[in-house]
Amino acid sequence: MAKEKETKSTENAKFNIRTLLTPRVVLILLAVLLVLIAVIWGAVAIGKYKNNGARYARDLSEQIGAGIQDAQKKAHLSLQNTSEYACINMIASDYDALYESSKTVEVSGVSIPEWMIFTEHNGNNLKKVTFYDYKQLEKYGNGVKTKANIAREGITSGMTPADVQQYIGFGPLCTEYTSPTEMTEHYKYYFKDKNSGDTVSYILSINYTNGTATSIKEEENYFILDVLTLD
Repeated sequence: MAKEKETKSTENAKFNIRTLLTPRVVLILLAVLLVLIAVIWGAVAIGKYKNNGARYARDLSEQIGAGIQDAQKKAHLSLQNTSEYACINMIASDYDALYESSKTVEVSGVSIPEWMIFTEHNGNNLKKVTFYDYKQLEKYGNGVKTKANIAREGITSGMTPADVQQYIGFGPLCTEYTSPTEMTEHYKYYFKDKNSGDTVSYILSINYTNGTATSIKEEENYFILDVLTLD
Protein backbone atom coordinates (compact mmCIF):
# COMPACT_ATOMS: atom_id res chain seq x y z
CA MET A 1 0.00 0.00 0.00
CA ALA A 2 2.79 2.39 0.97
CA LYS A 3 4.53 1.78 -2.36
CA GLU A 4 1.29 2.36 -4.25
CA LYS A 5 0.75 5.68 -2.43
CA GLU A 6 4.35 6.70 -3.17
CA THR A 7 3.92 5.83 -6.83
CA LYS A 8 0.67 7.80 -7.04
CA SER A 9 2.28 10.82 -5.32
CA THR A 10 5.16 10.76 -7.80
CA GLU A 11 2.78 10.50 -10.73
CA ASN A 12 0.68 13.36 -9.36
CA ALA A 13 3.80 15.54 -8.95
CA LYS A 14 4.84 14.84 -12.52
CA PHE A 15 1.32 15.60 -13.70
CA ASN A 16 1.28 18.90 -11.80
CA ILE A 17 4.61 19.95 -13.29
CA ARG A 18 3.43 19.10 -16.79
CA THR A 19 0.25 21.04 -16.12
CA LEU A 20 2.16 24.10 -14.96
CA LEU A 21 4.68 24.04 -17.81
CA THR A 22 2.32 25.09 -20.53
CA PRO A 23 3.78 26.48 -23.79
CA ARG A 24 2.93 29.99 -22.60
CA VAL A 25 4.71 29.50 -19.27
CA VAL A 26 7.75 28.05 -21.02
CA LEU A 27 7.93 31.06 -23.35
CA ILE A 28 7.70 33.44 -20.38
CA LEU A 29 10.49 31.60 -18.56
CA LEU A 30 12.68 31.67 -21.67
CA ALA A 31 12.02 35.39 -22.10
CA VAL A 32 12.98 36.06 -18.47
CA LEU A 33 16.15 33.99 -18.89
CA LEU A 34 17.13 35.90 -22.05
CA VAL A 35 16.58 39.23 -20.28
CA LEU A 36 18.79 38.14 -17.37
CA ILE A 37 21.54 37.04 -19.79
CA ALA A 38 21.31 40.37 -21.65
CA VAL A 39 21.53 42.34 -18.38
CA ILE A 40 24.56 40.38 -17.18
CA TRP A 41 26.29 40.67 -20.56
CA GLY A 42 25.56 44.40 -20.68
CA ALA A 43 26.97 44.95 -17.19
CA VAL A 44 30.17 43.08 -18.10
CA ALA A 45 30.51 45.00 -21.40
CA ILE A 46 30.01 48.37 -19.70
CA GLY A 47 32.56 47.48 -17.04
CA LYS A 48 35.14 46.56 -19.67
CA TYR A 49 34.44 49.75 -21.63
CA LYS A 50 34.82 51.94 -18.56
CA ASN A 51 38.26 50.51 -17.88
CA ASN A 52 39.37 50.54 -21.53
CA GLY A 53 41.80 53.45 -21.43
CA ALA A 54 43.07 52.80 -24.96
CA ARG A 55 39.55 53.21 -26.33
CA TYR A 56 38.98 56.41 -24.36
CA ALA A 57 42.27 57.77 -25.71
CA ARG A 58 41.33 56.91 -29.31
CA ASP A 59 37.93 58.51 -28.94
CA LEU A 60 39.47 61.62 -27.43
CA SER A 61 42.16 61.82 -30.12
CA GLU A 62 39.46 62.06 -32.78
CA GLN A 63 38.54 65.40 -31.21
CA ILE A 64 42.02 66.97 -31.46
CA GLY A 65 41.57 70.54 -32.66
CA ALA A 66 38.11 70.81 -31.12
CA GLY A 67 37.18 72.69 -27.95
CA ILE A 68 38.06 70.95 -24.68
CA GLN A 69 34.47 70.83 -23.43
CA ASP A 70 33.10 69.37 -26.67
CA ALA A 71 35.98 66.86 -26.85
CA GLN A 72 35.21 65.56 -23.36
CA LYS A 73 31.51 65.15 -24.12
CA LYS A 74 32.11 63.25 -27.34
CA ALA A 75 34.71 61.00 -25.69
CA HIS A 76 32.40 60.40 -22.69
CA LEU A 77 34.92 61.40 -20.05
CA SER A 78 35.73 64.28 -17.73
CA LEU A 79 39.33 65.48 -17.61
CA GLN A 80 40.89 66.34 -14.26
CA ASN A 81 43.65 68.74 -13.23
CA THR A 82 45.27 66.43 -10.67
CA SER A 83 45.63 62.73 -9.94
CA GLU A 84 44.89 60.82 -6.75
CA TYR A 85 48.47 59.54 -6.89
CA ALA A 86 51.39 61.73 -5.81
CA CYS A 87 53.86 60.18 -8.27
CA ILE A 88 51.48 60.82 -11.18
CA ASN A 89 51.14 64.46 -10.18
CA MET A 90 54.93 64.77 -10.34
CA ILE A 91 54.93 63.90 -14.05
CA ALA A 92 51.56 65.51 -14.84
CA SER A 93 53.12 68.97 -14.65
CA ASP A 94 54.22 68.47 -18.27
CA TYR A 95 50.56 68.26 -19.32
CA ASP A 96 47.39 70.36 -19.04
CA ALA A 97 44.90 67.72 -17.86
CA LEU A 98 44.54 64.01 -17.23
CA TYR A 99 42.14 61.10 -16.93
CA GLU A 100 43.04 57.96 -14.97
CA SER A 101 41.87 54.40 -14.47
CA SER A 102 39.83 53.59 -11.38
CA LYS A 103 41.85 50.36 -11.03
CA THR A 104 45.39 50.25 -9.66
CA VAL A 105 48.53 48.30 -10.37
CA GLU A 106 51.72 48.02 -8.33
CA VAL A 107 54.95 48.98 -10.07
CA SER A 108 58.20 48.64 -8.11
CA GLY A 109 56.22 48.59 -4.89
CA VAL A 110 54.24 51.75 -5.70
CA SER A 111 50.51 51.80 -6.46
CA ILE A 112 49.56 53.71 -9.61
CA PRO A 113 46.58 53.67 -12.02
CA GLU A 114 46.47 50.80 -14.52
CA TRP A 115 46.46 53.41 -17.28
CA MET A 116 46.62 57.17 -17.74
CA ILE A 117 45.53 59.67 -20.37
CA PHE A 118 47.34 63.00 -20.48
CA THR A 119 46.26 65.92 -22.65
CA GLU A 120 47.90 69.09 -23.92
CA HIS A 121 45.88 72.11 -24.93
CA ASN A 122 46.23 75.06 -27.26
CA GLY A 123 44.17 77.69 -25.49
CA ASN A 124 40.70 76.16 -25.17
CA ASN A 125 41.31 73.53 -27.82
CA LEU A 126 42.65 69.99 -27.55
CA LYS A 127 46.16 69.74 -29.00
CA LYS A 128 47.60 66.33 -28.05
CA VAL A 129 46.55 63.09 -26.33
CA THR A 130 49.01 60.69 -24.67
CA PHE A 131 48.04 57.27 -23.35
CA TYR A 132 50.10 55.07 -20.99
CA ASP A 133 49.36 51.40 -20.27
CA TYR A 134 51.09 51.09 -16.89
CA LYS A 135 49.82 47.56 -16.34
CA GLN A 136 52.66 46.45 -18.65
CA LEU A 137 55.16 47.54 -16.00
CA GLU A 138 53.63 45.44 -13.22
CA LYS A 139 56.15 42.60 -13.47
CA TYR A 140 59.19 44.67 -14.40
CA GLY A 141 59.72 48.40 -14.90
CA ASN A 142 61.63 47.89 -18.13
CA GLY A 143 58.56 46.77 -20.03
CA VAL A 144 57.58 43.43 -21.52
CA LYS A 145 60.01 40.52 -21.41
CA THR A 146 61.01 39.07 -24.79
CA LYS A 147 63.38 36.30 -25.82
CA ALA A 148 65.56 38.56 -27.95
CA ASN A 149 65.76 41.87 -29.79
CA ILE A 150 62.69 42.53 -31.95
CA ALA A 151 63.72 42.43 -35.60
CA ARG A 152 62.90 45.89 -36.97
CA GLU A 153 62.93 44.68 -40.59
CA GLY A 154 59.70 42.82 -39.87
CA ILE A 155 57.91 46.14 -39.43
CA THR A 156 57.36 47.80 -42.78
CA SER A 157 55.65 50.88 -44.15
CA GLY A 158 51.95 50.39 -44.71
CA MET A 159 51.42 48.08 -41.74
CA THR A 160 48.50 48.95 -39.45
CA PRO A 161 48.82 49.20 -35.66
CA ALA A 162 47.05 45.82 -35.43
CA ASP A 163 49.59 44.30 -37.85
CA VAL A 164 52.48 45.69 -35.82
CA GLN A 165 51.08 44.49 -32.51
CA GLN A 166 50.53 41.03 -33.94
CA TYR A 167 54.12 40.94 -35.18
CA ILE A 168 55.60 42.22 -31.91
CA GLY A 169 53.35 40.10 -29.72
CA PHE A 170 52.15 42.79 -27.29
CA GLY A 171 50.76 46.31 -27.22
CA PRO A 172 52.54 49.65 -26.82
CA LEU A 173 53.37 51.13 -23.42
CA CYS A 174 52.65 54.62 -24.71
CA THR A 175 50.61 56.01 -27.61
CA GLU A 176 50.81 59.68 -28.59
CA TYR A 177 48.16 61.31 -30.78
CA THR A 178 49.06 64.65 -32.36
CA SER A 179 46.06 64.81 -34.72
CA PRO A 180 43.11 62.61 -35.68
CA THR A 181 45.34 61.07 -38.38
CA GLU A 182 48.81 61.15 -36.78
CA MET A 183 50.05 58.99 -33.91
CA THR A 184 53.18 57.33 -32.52
CA GLU A 185 53.33 54.04 -30.61
CA HIS A 186 56.17 53.36 -28.18
CA TYR A 187 56.97 49.77 -27.25
CA LYS A 188 59.18 49.13 -24.20
CA TYR A 189 60.74 45.70 -23.79
CA TYR A 190 63.75 43.90 -22.33
CA PHE A 191 65.63 40.61 -22.66
CA LYS A 192 68.82 38.92 -21.50
CA ASP A 193 71.62 39.41 -24.00
CA LYS A 194 73.12 36.01 -24.86
CA ASN A 195 76.61 37.41 -25.44
CA SER A 196 77.04 39.63 -22.39
CA GLY A 197 74.55 37.95 -20.08
CA ASP A 198 73.21 41.40 -19.15
CA THR A 199 69.59 42.50 -19.17
CA VAL A 200 69.05 45.09 -21.88
CA SER A 201 66.02 47.25 -22.58
CA TYR A 202 64.85 49.00 -25.73
CA ILE A 203 62.17 51.47 -26.76
CA LEU A 204 60.74 50.90 -30.22
CA SER A 205 58.78 53.79 -31.74
CA ILE A 206 56.53 53.59 -34.82
CA ASN A 207 54.92 56.61 -36.50
CA TYR A 208 51.57 56.28 -38.26
CA THR A 209 49.69 58.48 -40.71
CA ASN A 210 46.09 57.68 -41.61
CA GLY A 211 46.37 54.33 -39.84
CA THR A 212 49.50 52.98 -41.55
CA ALA A 213 53.15 52.92 -40.46
CA THR A 214 55.42 55.52 -42.03
CA SER A 215 58.67 55.30 -40.04
CA ILE A 216 60.32 53.41 -37.20
CA LYS A 217 63.19 53.99 -34.80
CA GLU A 218 64.67 52.17 -31.83
CA GLU A 219 66.87 53.29 -28.97
CA GLU A 220 68.37 51.46 -26.02
CA ASN A 221 66.95 52.25 -22.61
CA TYR A 222 70.02 52.56 -20.36
CA PHE A 223 68.03 51.98 -17.18
CA ILE A 224 71.13 51.03 -15.20
CA LEU A 225 72.33 54.65 -15.33
CA ASP A 226 69.38 55.75 -13.19
CA VAL A 227 70.39 53.16 -10.62
CA LEU A 228 74.06 54.19 -10.54
CA THR A 229 73.56 57.94 -10.09
CA LEU A 230 71.59 60.26 -7.85
CA ASP A 231 70.69 62.77 -10.56
